Amino acid sequence: MRSSLAAPAARPVLAAPFTADTWRRTAYAVVALPATLPSLIGRPAQPALARRFLGTPLPARRRPFRTALHALVSLPLNLLAFLIAMYGWSLVLANLLYPLRIAVFGGTWEDAWGGPTLAGAWAVHSLGGFAFLFITPLLLRWVTRVQERLIVRVVKDV
Repeated sequence: MRSSLAAPAARPVLAAPFTADTWRRTAYAVVALPATLPSLIGRPAQPALARRFLGTPLPARRRPFRTALHALVSLPLNLLAFLIAMYGWSLVLANLLYPLRIAVFGGTWEDAWGGPTLAGAWAVHSLGGFAFLFITPLLLRWVTRVQERLIVRVVKDV
């Protein structure tokens, strides 16, 4: 009989931060916002990114009007994905490396959450870091799936 630490339904959530798919979607979320500018004038920057990072099958031929339309429609989603990626992963790093944050930026841990000891402050901040370690990939997956569906609908021939 095989024992498991995590239930089968929890495995994808626990493995999400460590998969290549998560990091491809993070890269897409970070790069899609700056790629909106060339796409607004008809350059196929965003379709190329979707093919590369998300594995979305798109036609090879260019359709400048559809590319520009997609860039305009997807701008709010690209901004949301960018903010989730940058804020989520920065919270993970800032909270898991809390003692380093105090050493570099100054401050004390006596009045921090979990203080007055460094161990208590680090423990409380680590809980937040671990929470965002698992929440950020889920949020990114949801947003990039919506982006993927949008690009397929707008850029592909209907």
